[in-house]
Amino acid sequence: MIQQFAAGSCYSYIVSSEGEAVVVDPHISLFDEYAAYLKKRGLTLKAILDTHTHADHFSLAAVLKKQFGAPIMMHEKAVSDIADRRLKDGDEIAVGQSSFKVIYAPGHTDDAMALYGEGAIMTCDVLLIGSVGRTDFQNGSPESMFDTLQRIKTLPGSTIVYPAHDYHEVRSSTIAKEKAANPFMKQSDKNAFVNDMRSKVLRKPFNMDNIIRVNRKGEATRLEMVSPKDARALTAEGGRYKFLDVRSPLEYNEVHIKGSVNVPMDMVAARLDELGTTGDAYVVLCRTGNRSAMAADMLIQSGIKDVRVLGGGMTQWQKEHLPVEKGAGGVSIERQVRIGAGTLVLSGIALAFLVHPAFIGISVFVACGLVYAGTTDNCLMGMLLMQLPYNKKLYKTKSGGGTCAMG
Repeated sequence: MIQQFAAGSCYSYIVSSEGEAVVVDPHISLFDEYAAYLKKRGLTLKAILDTHTHADHFSLAAVLKKQFGAPIMMHEKAVSDIADRRLKDGDEIAVGQSSFKVIYAPGHTDDAMALYGEGAIMTCDVLLIGSVGRTDFQNGSPESMFDTLQRIKTLPGSTIVYPAHDYHEVRSSTIAKEKAANPFMKQSDKNAFVNDMRSKVLRKPFNMDNIIRVNRKGEATRLEMVSPKDARALTAEGGRYKFLDVRSPLEYNEVHIKGSVNVPMDMVAARLDELGTTGDAYVVLCRTGNRSAMAADMLIQSGIKDVRVLGGGMTQWQKEHLPVEKGAGGVSIERQVRIGAGTLVLSGIALAFLVHPAFIGISVFVACGLVYAGTTDNCLMGMLLMQLPYNKKLYKTKSGGGTCAMG
């Protein structure tokens, strides 16, 4: 059985069979969820596996090893002080009556591997749903990425794809679907693939070098998660705890918790001394929990020990209908594109009807642009809108860093 867990856009898995389990790509914020799942099903944690050295979030591997006594498995090329067993292409990992084959999958990094078995493949950060992992991380290579994808293409079309990330909240796919719809999987010209990958300049994840260092040394600290209702009680007037919101000013202005302090993720490091001298304790939050986990770890490592993370972030807080304050905020680029595209299409139709049929070309042009944007994940209208002074002001401090995906 393969059970998926989500922490924002990061996916991790517990593979289990006959009372045994292996945790794959454990996320720093999910200790309680993993522990509860193992206990409820009477599972013994046999091993902990990181498919590669993560650069965008802290791994829980060292914490789980200390708690459960299970060994950590990584690829033989991984730079790690905590790996107990080194894996290579073709190795088998037995879990109860199930068996998973290690597929060396370089491209995103040079230590990446996928796990294939039981009609499924956990593709780590290499093959994502509708996309692939970026290739500018630790010894990443677009040439290796192309070769890895060609190998994955040979798997049965019915194979279920479980990625390590998805930024559109899609949980799984199949090899057949990705071969048909994923533009990177459809590419058969290696030179064109490599040139396309190299042409994209992507923002690096915030605090990337430190995250890699912490993951290699196993220095991440278990984070204490708190539910929205418990967090509300902790931060009641007169208490020591304060909400520390690490979202961007744009996100914060749209909606926030009354009394929360906004320190965008990319400003946390610069304000650690200030945050540490107030004597406050913090409940850190972001939209879903990924940024807040990184920020909380930074606070703890700087000596601020009384730190908790709001489980599910602002998204969960609003789902539970807890009070918020709404500001003027701004209109997101995505909404601006929808408004702009819709206006142009309607204008083209109206002008074609009222003035001259040739104006229908405006609508056709916009439609082609939307198809291009959906296929390549490069929105030219969005890029143009970002140059407007209004948007530059709103987005200039938007934080959270880059992602592991090409798009």
